[in-house]
Amino acid sequence: MTYVSLEDIAALERQNYAAMQPMVAVTPGVELIMQDDVIITSSQIFPTPDANHACLLRATRETVSDLIAEVVEHFTSRELPPTIFVSPACTPEDLPDLLTAQGFVRQKEREAWMVLEKAEDLAGMTPSAKVEVHSIDKSEAITFAKVFLKAFGMPEEYAVSMAEVLAPSIGLPGMFHYVAMFGGQPLGVCTLICHEDLAIVGSMGVVGALRGLRIFSGLTATAYADAYAWGCKRALIQTMAGGILERFIRISGLKTYFTRTCYTLT
Repeated sequence: MTYVSLEDIAALERQNYAAMQPMVAVTPGVELIMQDDVIITSSQIFPTPDANHACLLRATRETVSDLIAEVVEHFTSRELPPTIFVSPACTPEDLPDLLTAQGFVRQKEREAWMVLEKAEDLAGMTPSAKVEVHSIDKSEAITFAKVFLKAFGMPEEYAVSMAEVLAPSIGLPGMFHYVAMFGGQPLGVCTLICHEDLAIVGSMGVVGALRGLRIFSGLTATAYADAYAWGCKRALIQTMAGGILERFIRISGLKTYFTRTCYTLT
């Protein structure tokens, strides 16, 4: 893992969520609270940890109990399980122990934050000729939703609701939603957000493991090229730590900057 200072980790986490603010502003049912001592994101429509969590807790020994209580109240009042992602930039240093003592359970999977550091590498990928990737308009929001849900094994019945939530952000400046076609079928999706010097590639979903790497390469190559044209100088991808995708992303040139661990109150 690449050495990154705690302040650089905190800055990257904060920039990631700041980039979401224009999308949150037009997306119904989504909240984003950015304070100096905590970031909280929540969604009544998609009750998953990715959409509902607190992070970047930066408390003192005297304020940490009140801050945890604030987070718990935020989610319980919305009938959502309180979830906190802990990165190396969180304080105090024994925050994981304090969470465990209050009934939070550490989840097995960790989240890897990976960065492509050189601007020239954004324009250096060559996708498979068998994969066609395009940026969608609002009429294709339902296609994006169906592929995303299928890729993550979620019920297709959520597709209409997801498309309605997604549509307002399509076409926002610096935001792109992609669908990858393989053999004439839509089998991959991802989203790109360009914010300041950073390209954030997320919502990556691929249907079919045998075709996965080709589709992933096609999606990232297109996203990187658009990010480079936008003026971005580096890229961020988040994925499950220790998985096949993290290893592939590392081979493709990204470095793991840090990992975050999820704690959920049971």
